[in-house]
Amino acid sequence: MIADRMHKISTGEEIPVQKEIVQPARARTRELTAGNVSRQVLSLALPSSLETFIQTIARLLDTFWMGQVGGMAIPIVAMGTTLRMVLISPMMGLSMGGMAVVARYVGARDEEMANRAVMQCLLLIILFTLPITIIGYLGFPVFLRWMGATGEVLEGAVSYLRTLFIGLFFLECLPTMSGIIRGAGRPEYTLRINLLNVIVLMISDPVLSLGLGPFPALGARGAALASVMGAAAGMCGITYVLLSGHAGVRPRLRHLRPDWTMMKRILRISIPNSMERFSPNLGAAVFMRLVSVFGDQVLTAYSIFSQLWSFFQAVTMGAGTASATMVGQNLGAGKPDRSQRAAYTGSTGAAVVSMVLYGAVALAARPVLGLFTKDPGVIALAASALAYAVPGVAGRGWGQVLGRALGGAGDALSPMLASIGALWAVQIPACWLLTGIIGPPGIWISIIMGDLSHAIAVTLRFRQGRWKLKKI
Repeated sequence: MIADRMHKISTGEEIPVQKEIVQPARARTRELTAGNVSRQVLSLALPSSLETFIQTIARLLDTFWMGQVGGMAIPIVAMGTTLRMVLISPMMGLSMGGMAVVARYVGARDEEMANRAVMQCLLLIILFTLPITIIGYLGFPVFLRWMGATGEVLEGAVSYLRTLFIGLFFLECLPTMSGIIRGAGRPEYTLRINLLNVIVLMISDPVLSLGLGPFPALGARGAALASVMGAAAGMCGITYVLLSGHAGVRPRLRHLRPDWTMMKRILRISIPNSMERFSPNLGAAVFMRLVSVFGDQVLTAYSIFSQLWSFFQAVTMGAGTASATMVGQNLGAGKPDRSQRAAYTGSTGAAVVSMVLYGAVALAARPVLGLFTKDPGVIALAASALAYAVPGVAGRGWGQVLGRALGGAGDALSPMLASIGALWAVQIPACWLLTGIIGPPGIWISIIMGDLSHAIAVTLRFRQGRWKLKKI
């Protein structure tokens, strides 16, 4: 090279100037494709689990405040929340789709594509929100009657939902963008963001529901308004973290231009995942219908049990998110064996920890349930539900984490089919048959049967290993 340069000087030839190549500043990413798998899964799962615990504590407090409101406030919120989950199911898969795509690009060190994927998810949220809001406002009374709501519960649930859907964009954007940040390997930021969300919710909920200070008592409508305010505060935090680049991605306005190829890529994962979420959400609505037949006490007991059941899923959700992130990034880096170890580590931890926590609370069921209601009949029914459900919680934890690991690999179809099959071929028929024979205990037994059948199905699918070859 030196000789060639000297020749050009001697002959008077022009020497091209070599320009310095300036590499763009990298967003802050966490290395998840090398090192101790168990430690990395734990480091991701802890903030995600803590975040979910905080959110479920807020929901439990909401149930507590509804108990203070009195009347049918607890089943009003439970009925309204169940219907809301059914209606927003088409959007729920966007979190997994965005997480999987972003995690794969982050693992492959393709920052531009990761940033573009973030903004395309935001566009998809906007496209979904408007029609769902319209359908909801027009159909709330009809849908609630199908679920068995009448009288005070029907009127209160319609009012609750219409208040809630005022802020549907914030309510759905927050979990989706949080999932994307976790996919980038930064769950500690979503923990802080959702802590802000919960703080606003916990302060405003009793103020608006009970009418503290100068505010009127809005009852269940106050709880809905508090949820919207908390989600809006959380989205302010999300916006700052994304634009600052602290989350490992740094989207800009230019990434907001519609990219139909990227949207298709996200939806290819999101749609099966949304269908998977729609199935249990619709199943919960069917359960409400079955439960409402047994009267107000059983309906209230089931509503409280459902909130406690959600609380115990915090470990499962945290481990599932950690496993999905690890699987996606390590597949992007060409390391499927690390992905497999991460999935099994997360599922085992979720099963063991969930069983221990759930068993401890089930032993103290009556004092815990007494925080939400003083009705001895409701307490007895809910305590029975907790006792029946203990054997199934390990299976639920194991199966849900492996299902999310498959989703993180881009195989959203398999966990969807496993979930639908377990619910509609096992759980719903068992519930219908058993409640006709033994009454309310049939509901709790059928839940166990559904969870165990789902765990078996996703385990068999995961062991086949086809997810290792999945392309995004």
